[in-house]
Order: sequence, then structure tokens, then C-alpha cells
Amino acid sequence: MRKIALIMDGWKRFFTYAWPAGILERIHETNEDVNLYIFTSSGNWSKDEDYTTGEYNIYRLPKLDEFDGIILDLDNIICQDVQEELIKRIDKLDVPVISIGKEASDFYYVGINNYKAMKEVIRHLHQHHKCRKYWFIMGPKGNYENEQRMRALKDYMAEEGIPFSEDEFYLESFEYQCGVNGFKYLYEKYHFLPEAVICGNDNIAVGVCEAAGAYGYTAPRDFLITGFDNFDKAAYYVPQIATVEHNREEVGYCCVDLFLRLWAGENVSRFHYTKAEGIFWGSCGCRNEIELDAREHLKNQILYGIESDEFDEEVLFLEYELMQCSTVKEMMNCIPQCIPSMRCDAMYLILDDHINAFKKHPELYINQQLDDEGFCTTGYPDTMRVSFAYEDGKVLDTEDMTIQNIFPMFDYREGGKNFLFLPLHFRSKTVGYFVIRNAVYLMEKQYLFQIIKTLTTAIENLHKKEKLEYMNQMLSELYIRDAMTGMYNRFGYQSLAAEYFTRMHENKESILIMFIDLDRLKYINDNFGHEWGDFAIIRTAKTIMKYCDKEAIPARTGGDEFVLVQRSIPREEAEKMIQNIRQELTEISAKEKAPFGLSVSVGMTITSPESGKTMEEYVREADEIMYQEKTAKRMERKSERER
Repeated sequence: MRKIALIMDGWKRFFTYAWPAGILERIHETNEDVNLYIFTSSGNWSKDEDYTTGEYNIYRLPKLDEFDGIILDLDNIICQDVQEELIKRIDKLDVPVISIGKEASDFYYVGINNYKAMKEVIRHLHQHHKCRKYWFIMGPKGNYENEQRMRALKDYMAEEGIPFSEDEFYLESFEYQCGVNGFKYLYEKYHFLPEAVICGNDNIAVGVCEAAGAYGYTAPRDFLITGFDNFDKAAYYVPQIATVEHNREEVGYCCVDLFLRLWAGENVSRFHYTKAEGIFWGSCGCRNEIELDAREHLKNQILYGIESDEFDEEVLFLEYELMQCSTVKEMMNCIPQCIPSMRCDAMYLILDDHINAFKKHPELYINQQLDDEGFCTTGYPDTMRVSFAYEDGKVLDTEDMTIQNIFPMFDYREGGKNFLFLPLHFRSKTVGYFVIRNAVYLMEKQYLFQIIKTLTTAIENLHKKEKLEYMNQMLSELYIRDAMTGMYNRFGYQSLAAEYFTRMHENKESILIMFIDLDRLKYINDNFGHEWGDFAIIRTAKTIMKYCDKEAIPARTGGDEFVLVQRSIPREEAEKMIQNIRQELTEISAKEKAPFGLSVSVGMTITSPESGKTMEEYVREADEIMYQEKTAKRMERKSERER
């Protein structure tokens, strides 16, 4: 089974559907045992650099040397550092690599010949329409396709002796607003129109036409205009935008053919161009020879709008249901229930276990180091947790299931499958990733971004809520706990013991109460120092807690005084418990080579629900018994000294 990795970025919030669609079409045609693994982000959607960092980290997830071929779509990755890091990583591999639409390193290239196609556009305007004066409203500076198209324009004009100035080039983006801004800028600069405006794509061309209309100008009456890419807006705009047509799916299709030849050991050329053809419609003054069914297009737009509205309703329902969830697993179960249009056959949620760090290291958060959760911002942890898995309509048991790499978990014995890997992050902090099997149709529908964004927001809100509740609980525990021993302090004892006493007696159950005093603590502190005194207190407390039951209330009520309240046990067992505590303290003293013996004096009583006595009365009774034992020990030590 061969594996292809496709690394790409979306256009704004939209997934690039064409590449994987073409790849899978060719795989299915050939029946080759090949699977596609898509690692995609929406890194150029947000202006928040931390958000972008979290998105792009998905590219660091796969070990790329485990693939038999890699396809790179770098043109939408706006961060140059990310591009360079990817190229540097891949350069080291002994794996065939194809770069789509952009020449990079010495990788194979598949895409249209932007240079040749744009030369065809300006040649048509120059030779067929006799244009010599142009404005150029183009895409972003540094974009490979844009640079190739601009180079073609400049080369052609230089070859034909057509004068031009760099000031006649306006560069911004591939968006509609670029056309609006570019036209306004150039018109206010020159105060007259050129013969033709050449645009970087159809979006820009429509923006130019709209901006020109505000000044009372229209194409092709006042100027000619061309676009590029043949989007729907080119064909159905008035006037129809002259453009360059190319089949995007053909690029993915060609990539698979190239891999098959390389895997077969063929010697192939580096550059592989897909077909691109100029279509010269009304905006450049040419007559459209192709009849378009505008009514069919309108019907499709109406149906798409209805489907989008239904999906928006599903997302709103999902948001509401996620708010009611108390666990991540519940959230994941909501997705197939709330989004019936998301008909994937398998999905998985993989999380970094640092999402539970606040439970394992609460002291960090109590000390207000609230952002130090250990999440990665570069790469992923070696081991992560499979928090949810859904396959073929069934939720799998993922209890204690971990994953150290995407393989072998996402390996598949049959060819023609695809796995989509999407990043989950709290801004720059990588929380995990989401995997969907056979999700390409969802990329076409453009559903996934909203679902993942909604899910991520819900997980982050749940995480914050859990952390806050846990911290509040820990702070409450600190308020009623003795910091040195971990036992309840006097306040905790008073709050809990009285309630426990009342509840047990109302249920006609007895209670065991022990009053325990550490012997000779003042003597230890005075003669051996407070470090040994603290040692004696801590070890005594831990030994008491070791032998009491799980529901007991052990408390340190004074410097050397301890009270234990728990469910009653037979007196013989209670005496055995005291004996065990004393024996263990003796052993601890010997093992730690303490310069003194550890011992305690104990008073014990068992309550009776029918007695009518209060809790305080029973405690005083146990205290009195303890005091009698302590007095007897003092008298014995005094007699020994006198002898």
C-alpha cells in the first residue's frame, strides 16, 4: 500500500477541493493501492498571528519519510517561514515531491504555465484589439503565480516595444477589493483610462468593473478588461469577463500519473503543464461563441443557498448542543447527530493530555502560572490520547487508547481512501487534531471550517470551565487543609466532623473517635531542631492516614494534636489499628535513624446514637483518655530518671 501526503492551505476559510478530487479520481481509475493523506490548515484566514501559528503546526504532524510521495501546495501559505521550513524538511527526504502551481527547490512541478497563458492574454489585446496602453491590477507581491503572470506581461511589452511604467502596476491580493482599490488608485493618479486593464484574476476584474461603474465607465465601451482562472463570476458577470480557463482537478490527476511513472522507475522531466486556454468574451470586445445556461446557473445558486441555510441551522443547533455537554466525548457524539449532512464514515479526535495538566499539577495554577499548561506550539507530543473514535456508525471504546504517530492507526489495507487531518488549537497552543476518513466531498461543500471552529471553541470553553471549577475546588481544599501534613486543619475538622457526626447518628450508626497526641514534640524541637520536629509531625500524620478508612476525617487540630473521626469498627480492630500506628512509627524512627523515638498517646471512644451526647463531649472524652495515657508516660519517665 502506497501513501501520498498532500500538504496545503485553504483560501481564506475555503478548502481547496480540486487537488484531492483530481488525485482520487485518478487513483480510482487506475485501481492502484494508494491512499491519500491531506494535511490542511486555514492559516491565512485570521489576522491573529498566534491563531495562524496554531493552524500551520499541522504540517509538523506527519513523519514525511513514511510516505511514498509528497504533494505541496505552497501558494496559499502566506507565511514565508512556514514555506521555507517545509521545503527544508522535505529536501532531506529520498521521496518524490511534486509542487503544485509553484516552482520550489528542485521538486517536480505540476500546474498551468502561468507565463505562457498570460502572454496569450496580452498578445490578444495587443494584436487583435491594437491596445498599447495598459493598467495592471494584480495579486499579492511574492505570490509565485502572480510573479509569473507579471513577468510575462513585462517581457511581452519589452519584446514588442510597448512602453510601460512600474507605476502602472497595482499589487494587493486576489480579492474583489483589490480591483476596487486598484482602479481608484490608478484613476486618481492618472485621471484618464487606459485602453485595457489586465487583472490578476476574475475576482479583481469584477472589482475593477464595479469601481469603474461608480465613475460612469463601463467595459468594453470605455476600456477593455481581462481576468484569469475562469471562475463562475467571469462567465455570468455582465459583461462576461475575458479570462483564462484551466481545470484545477487536472492538476491532482496529473500528480498521480507522475507518481505512477516515478514509482515504475521511469525517467521523467521536471515540469508538467496542464492545459490553459484563453477565453475572450465581452469584456475585451470579443463575441462569446459559447452559450451559457444562465437559468441553470441561477437554479444551482438558489439550491446552494438553500443548502447553506440548512447547514447554518445545523451549525447553530450544534453550538447549542455543545454548550450542554460536560465532556469532550459528549461533544463529539453531537456532531453526527447535529450535522446529518456530514456523512463521513469515520472520524477521530486526538488530544494532547496536557489538556488535563491542571489536574496533575494544580500547584502551578494556584500560584497563578495559569498559562503554563505545557501545550506545544511547535510540533506535537510524542504520545497523545485518542479521545474519540467513530467508525461506520459506531463509537469505539477509546479508554486508555494512546497514539504515538499517525501510523499504524491511520494506515488502511484498501486503496482509494483519503484521510483529512485538521488542526485543533487554542490560538498558538496545539491541543490536538481532528481526522476524518473519506471527507473530500465535505471539502467541496465547505462545511468543515465552521464545524471545526465551532468544536474548537466549545472544547476551549469546556477546558476553561473545568480548570476554573477544579482550581476553585483546590482553593477550597487549601482553605480546609493543613499545608504541612495534608490532613484537614482545625477549620476543616470543625466544618466536616460535626456534619458527619449528625448524619451518622441520624442513620443510627456509631462513630469511632481518636484523640492522638505526638509525644515529646517540644523536647524534639528544643534538642534536635524544628526540622526534626516537622519530620515527627509529618510522619505521624501520614501513618494515621494510612490506617484510617477512605471516608475518615483525619485532622491536625494543634501543633502536636490529631483527631480522627470515622465509621465505627469493633473495639478490638480499633485497638489493633492503634497498635499498627505505634509499631510503624517505631520502625520509621529506626529506619530514618532519628535521634529520638517516635510515639503517640491515644484516647479512643465509640459513640452511641442513643446517648444524647454531642460531638464535643465525645471528643473531650477521648482527649481525657489520651491525657491519662500521656500522664502515665511522664510518670514512668520520671521514675526511670530517679532510679
